[in-house]
Amino acid sequence: MSGNEEETLLRRAVAALNEGDIEGYLSGFAPDCLRWVGGLGMALTVPDIRENLRQLFTAFDELHLDEDLLFGGNGHVCARWTLRGVHTGEYGGIAPTHREIAVDSCEVYTFVGDKVTECYVYGESMSLFNQLAESAPE
Repeated sequence: MSGNEEETLLRRAVAALNEGDIEGYLSGFAPDCLRWVGGLGMALTVPDIRENLRQLFTAFDELHLDEDLLFGGNGHVCARWTLRGVHTGEYGGIAPTHREIAVDSCEVYTFVGDKVTECYVYGESMSLFNQLAESAPE
């Protein structure tokens, strides 16, 4: 599979996510795919990813994953994303703040055939919580 096909598959999955279709997004991942998030010390499974996305969609309106950069080939794709939304529901024990969030990350995906089999996420893992906990502007 060429890099362009892998990029297309990833863009298709993210387009589904941006439409609120979590299962459509996850259909781009192998059932045994592991997502390694810097700082967590353990991998997330597909059910973990599903639950995390469900919580995000429940707590944030206008949730959208913006593509900042995407390239790849030879079974790998690297993407720089910005997750945006408005905090309108409880998330991680934090009551709605109605703040807009913008969380940057870089992810490296490994493909086998037409499925992501492994993913590494790099970024400031506490960025979302730090944005929600900031003092309100005066």
